[in-house]
Amino acid sequence: MSMFKNISVIFTVATIVACGMDTQIVNVVDKQNNDSGDVNIDTFEPGDTATDQSDIEDSGSQNIELEGIVGYANYMLQQVACPECVGAAQGISLSFSAEFHQPITDTHTDWIPQPGECVQNLPTTSPSINPIDVGSYINVFGPVHNFTAPKIGNSYQTTSIYETQYDRDSTHVVTSDILIEGFDFSSSRGFDYIEPVEMLYVDMSYAYQAPIYRSGATFYWGPSGSDEKFMVIVAVYTSNGTSLIGYTTCVGEDIGYLTIPGTYLSPYPPGSLVAIHLSRQSVKLVPSYDLGGYIETHMEWEVVGTGYIQ
Repeated sequence: MSMFKNISVIFTVATIVACGMDTQIVNVVDKQNNDSGDVNIDTFEPGDTATDQSDIEDSGSQNIELEGIVGYANYMLQQVACPECVGAAQGISLSFSAEFHQPITDTHTDWIPQPGECVQNLPTTSPSINPIDVGSYINVFGPVHNFTAPKIGNSYQTTSIYETQYDRDSTHVVTSDILIEGFDFSSSRGFDYIEPVEMLYVDMSYAYQAPIYRSGATFYWGPSGSDEKFMVIVAVYTSNGTSLIGYTTCVGEDIGYLTIPGTYLSPYPPGSLVAIHLSRQSVKLVPSYDLGGYIETHMEWEVVGTGYIQ
């Protein structure tokens, strides 16, 4: 048994081997369905580029009146407890994506339920935008590591980031040929513990041991107490894993626990396999004086475990 402290796969179609049985798991909720590009990742000493970007002299740009949302940036660390159970090549994956556009009034994260809400089979939505080109790539500078995200289609994206290059709980600055002053975001942080611990079993011979009770299920984590939101997705599959029956998404404050009421779990048949997604969700609006509006930053740190309906 092992429990992860630095933990984050919204499941795409993948092969699962559970209790000696070959099964299939289908897509739960694909929040990031973008192609990735190659990227070179470099390190630099603290106080170099990132500090230089944040110390840009104010030339009066902050007197500019900002209008609407002009971009979206998502940075996600995701780890699946039992990679072999889902046919994943590795347990930890990181992704960064961003897009820029003419000002809009809608947000990119309208689909996330409000704290205290649960939704069955939650769909994700995206606002209609008119893209803006800010260069062939963008630079992301952290306090220790930096990377670039190339332009692919109308967005900038990469998955070529290692866990050791993730500067957690720290300020990053994003720039490009057009984003001279740039904008900043604060990355998320991980967990010291998650319960039930059975959901984090890493070996396929004893995965799917966390009981998810039809009368209701409570999940615990720490540390807690931030201004971030917490999301729990319980995705339920047939006992052989070949079909997705449905999934429930609940959102709460970061208070260290969240309960999914039995109303949402009782319809599922006992013995069904379960994929459990627990994630911190931080959404903020930060100014972009280069584009004359606000960038919506969306930070996610997700753990994916396994269980069964009881």
